[in-house]
Amino acid sequence: MLRLLPIVLAGCLFDIAPLPTMAADTIDFCATGTMTMGPFDEHIAEIRKVNRYEKADIDELIAEQKAGGPDFFSTQVVIKEEQSDSGDFDLHLFQGFSDPKAKYNVVEKWHCQHDDYPVAYFVGFKVRQITGLTILVSREKGTVNIISLKTIDPDLDKPTSVKDADSHATLCTDIATGCIKTIFYGRY
Repeated sequence: MLRLLPIVLAGCLFDIAPLPTMAADTIDFCATGTMTMGPFDEHIAEIRKVNRYEKADIDELIAEQKAGGPDFFSTQVVIKEEQSDSGDFDLHLFQGFSDPKAKYNVVEKWHCQHDDYPVAYFVGFKVRQITGLTILVSREKGTVNIISLKTIDPDLDKPTSVKDADSHATLCTDIATGCIKTIFYGRY
């Protein structure tokens, strides 16, 4: 019986010892801040004025906003594949970041370079954790987090998902291809 005591005690220790947890990946923030979007109808008027986009593309955006509901324009996930001025112009214009009534306040200044791309913009979300190929976010109206995807999915060819940190509901099955209809998704 005495010989079994160390084995029984060791077994008890395994039962009460905490299990190791999976380590979270480091979040490479490019910038953080707050962003308030202007009215959606004024955004549509702005993109129509520049004559850069086809009428069908604008009509599709209007249909997406109607299907997505009231938070569609203020909750966005946008992928920027590479550093480029024309890509920045299109992203800021079409997503509404450069609209006259859009307001962006910097908390952490931009510091990503060419080698940090692709990057993902999360508007209306705070990035909480990255574990493997899952990005956990929480809804936070007016927040913008921009992160590098270089260490997670550098070629945007893995199914990197975005999930709600609290409910674990899937918001984007694959960040490279789109999100649920209530989120304004873009890829540039």
